[in-house]
Amino acid sequence: MNSKVQTSQVEAEFPSEYYFSTEIPIRKIDLSLDIHVSFASVLDLVMEAHLQFFQYLGYSVTDIHGNSIIFANASIQYQGELLYKDKVIIDVSLDNFGEKSFDLYFRLSKRNRAEKISVVKIRVLFFDYKLRKVVPVPSEFKKKFDTGKYIKMQSPEIGKEISSAVGPDGFVFGFRKLEVWNLAHVFLLHLYELCETWKGKVEPSLLEHIRSISSLLPVRIAGAWGTRIRAEKVKNILRAKVHLEELRYLLILVADLGKVDPSQELEDLQTINSHLKKYLNKVRTGETRKIR
Repeated sequence: MNSKVQTSQVEAEFPSEYYFSTEIPIRKIDLSLDIHVSFASVLDLVMEAHLQFFQYLGYSVTDIHGNSIIFANASIQYQGELLYKDKVIIDVSLDNFGEKSFDLYFRLSKRNRAEKISVVKIRVLFFDYKLRKVVPVPSEFKKKFDTGKYIKMQSPEIGKEISSAVGPDGFVFGFRKLEVWNLAHVFLLHLYELCETWKGKVEPSLLEHIRSISSLLPVRIAGAWGTRIRAEKVKNILRAKVHLEELRYLLILVADLGKVDPSQELEDLQTINSHLKKYLNKVRTGETRKIR
């Protein structure tokens, strides 16, 4: 990875909308001289956030439609300090698509976004390790942002809560913590919009059935999160998998009827199914977090 790191004295422009947020508690090992978070640890936090972001999108950073990403440069603006046991909230946005690059933005804050910490901007390139060269941004990747497949949220002013899903300690709580729920929710919103474009091409009763089944997918996942009984968690996840397979069949049906092409949506279901399997395994092994 070839990268340049710069510090900026100019107010960084975090985009007006963002796609993803995560929260990470600060450990002793993150501190410099046992005082506050070090320069290197800020970058470590950003690296963790970027891995979580691409996982949320359904990608691995080493395989985005056959290519990897590398960092060309990074600029960091420091605005505050992080101390031991602070819980840093990292909002992630993506903007400025070019032929072979785009920009990733990370805004770090704490105390329920009441206090600014840092803004980081990274120029990202796509790289083909077989050819050993930078390649164009995959059209399939850019299209998902252009078509609004991924939900964008308004960037709040620091000091103002943006959602009832944010608790007083700055952590996202409830089922919104689950990557698989977020993926299913985004997929549901996308599918509702898609069904509008399919009107006149697909039977209305079939479209209504697709909407009905798709809405049950995030509902069951939320239900799995909401119960404290492991057997009930498992039951809800298995029900979600049943709804997923029902939905898969309905999409295959509309494809076989020859009116529309849901190939991307079928691929998205594969991603959701993979996350469902991981969640089910965590529940069965007792690795899920306590409800907040």
